[in-house]
Amino acid sequence: MNSVNLTVSDVTMPAVLTGPGPCRLDAKIIGPLRIRRGDTVLGYGELGGPKPRQILELLLLNLGGPVSKDRLIDVLWAGQAPAEALPSLESYVSVLRRHLQPGRGKDGPLRTVTGGYVLDTSLVDLDLDRFEALVRRAELAAPQHAIVLLREALDLASGPLLGDELLPSWAEAERIRHAARVFNARLLAAESALALGQSQLASVWAREALADDPLSEQAWTALVRALESGGKPTEALRAFDQCRRIMDREMGCAPGPALRAIYSRLLEATADFTVPRVRPTAESQGIRVLVINSQRTITELLAYALDREPELHHLGGADSAESGIDLVRKLTPDVVILDDRLRDDDGLGAAKRVLAAAPATRIVMLVEAPTPEWRRQAAAAGISELLPMDGSLAALLSTLKAKPLVPEHAV
Repeated sequence: MNSVNLTVSDVTMPAVLTGPGPCRLDAKIIGPLRIRRGDTVLGYGELGGPKPRQILELLLLNLGGPVSKDRLIDVLWAGQAPAEALPSLESYVSVLRRHLQPGRGKDGPLRTVTGGYVLDTSLVDLDLDRFEALVRRAELAAPQHAIVLLREALDLASGPLLGDELLPSWAEAERIRHAARVFNARLLAAESALALGQSQLASVWAREALADDPLSEQAWTALVRALESGGKPTEALRAFDQCRRIMDREMGCAPGPALRAIYSRLLEATADFTVPRVRPTAESQGIRVLVINSQRTITELLAYALDREPELHHLGGADSAESGIDLVRKLTPDVVILDDRLRDDDGLGAAKRVLAAAPATRIVMLVEAPTPEWRRQAAAAGISELLPMDGSLAALLSTLKAKPLVPEHAV
């Protein structure tokens, strides 16, 4: 690895080690810094101080590549080295050697080369090296082998690179590069799981990739495909709608052809089960339901679901409070399924306007988290029921059917 660009040219390295025998180090720089030497474990504060520790981190990031003293001085003192920087650097390296290879002097993993220092790759096992080697192998492997390699690689990537090192700017570029590599590994893992028909595992890795980069259309595509192949069309449509809203808000664009094709396929698959819509008679009208929701995908999905229920009659939908209130006045629905966040009003305000227009209407509101305080405010506003936004469709339909037609606030 040479991404930190700390190498020097024309460096000569000794061919063999001398002395009583070198010690091996197991080094971890993903997450908290840990160096294991035999039975001894050295942590963030046990390597001789900040500057010896940073020397070690720089050498680990450039494992196997020599790093010049001039470059180390420049990094350690941020380009403002004091006159005594060189002897200070050499003193720090001596301190570091006493921790890494006690009693061996220069005969160990940390070696002196012409003009600088190097960590011997044959004596240092580094988690970052193992992670990158596993990912490289996975990129060339068939899905059934790739998924095994990627699982091991992602187990190593359990935290940010150099997680203990909070201040030095030199670490940031390497962190960004590593984070991008972890994201790509998660995405490849999700796609490999999809290729093997492991939809649940694919959705887990796709969600982890989206946590790293919520603007990645490739990760959204993997998630929607995983939910679709796992027999969860409702969740797949929700995921598509979330992707659409994020892309519109953050980038001012819509999902690309691949995602739109999946979306169309999901709608068609759902429509295949839709019963023919029959205009209800006065004797068998059922519970008349209006949907007011800012997310068109949710509105369409609820329309399909309501049309399949003989006891329920879907009157239509609106995506704003203003247009929804107009429909309430014209249609006087029995129940309004109301979003708690509309573009022109909040849920409580919209509920009060609905009840002002049609006092006998019951309101079932979908909220992010129906907390006790939310329930208190909802009851005060005349809302009949609060349900979680990510709850099951079956629970919503059961609520619509179980409640009486005349709400308590209208009695």
